[in-house]
Amino acid sequence: MIKKIWILLLLFPCFCINAHAEDVKLFPEVSGWKMKVEQRVYNASDLWELINGAADIFLSYYFQDLHIAEYTSKNKIIRVELYRHLTADDTYGIYTAERMPDYPQVQVGSQGYKSQGVLNFLAGNYYVKVMSAGVEEADESAIALIAEKVNTSLAQPVGLPVLSQVFPDEGKVYLSDTYIAQNFMGYSFFHNAFSVKYEKPVQLQLFVIRLTEDETGKMLEQYIKTVKEDKVSQKNDLYRVDDMFNGPVFLKKKDNYLIGTVNTTDESAAAGMIDRLIQNLP
Repeated sequence: MIKKIWILLLLFPCFCINAHAEDVKLFPEVSGWKMKVEQRVYNASDLWELINGAADIFLSYYFQDLHIAEYTSKNKIIRVELYRHLTADDTYGIYTAERMPDYPQVQVGSQGYKSQGVLNFLAGNYYVKVMSAGVEEADESAIALIAEKVNTSLAQPVGLPVLSQVFPDEGKVYLSDTYIAQNFMGYSFFHNAFSVKYEKPVQLQLFVIRLTEDETGKMLEQYIKTVKEDKVSQKNDLYRVDDMFNGPVFLKKKDNYLIGTVNTTDESAAAGMIDRLIQNLP
């Protein structure tokens, strides 16, 4: 036993060194810029110390940790923040929650956008923020260069989540796609919901949830129980729920998927959109 403990004590510093080395590899060297990696790594228990007002929404997407580095060249500083979430779906969710449709899109990672002095992008489990942080503002080309170098260093799979791609294209509101990890429509039992807003054939929000077949069944049962059965009607496999908080909600369960619409009273349009999405399911 003593021998085993001694071996573990010898190995422990190696584990720490390797872990630190992996952290450093997150940030590449960039010619002409001096890199400094912040030693502190934020996690779910202390993220509020850095982004107090926004920490809750990051935590709702199962935030894991945040690594930070700064690149300096004379009076210019470019700060890079790597927010890592539990799954690529969660990272996509927080990214789309902060993305604005009027921000110019950029080709970096799986998807990116920019504004004055800022370039944010999605790369696998990482939501990456690259920003000018010095006395003298860094130019866009320098920010874009470092963003691309970081993206290459992270070496994440390229592409948006599969379920974000199953929505019909016609009538989509530009960049309205999103993912709600928790409390979809304000209910704790609704989660893992991908959704897109439409302006045609009518204005509505279309969503899909994928769990196991048993879980989606229980989710539907819980919803009906919560809003009371007298608020629910069924025509074939289409449910209409008169939700006092969300208005009419139309739903269909298909295998391990729950598909529905919010924000429309048009049953025909809702059913048509649900069926079109079902045809695209993997």
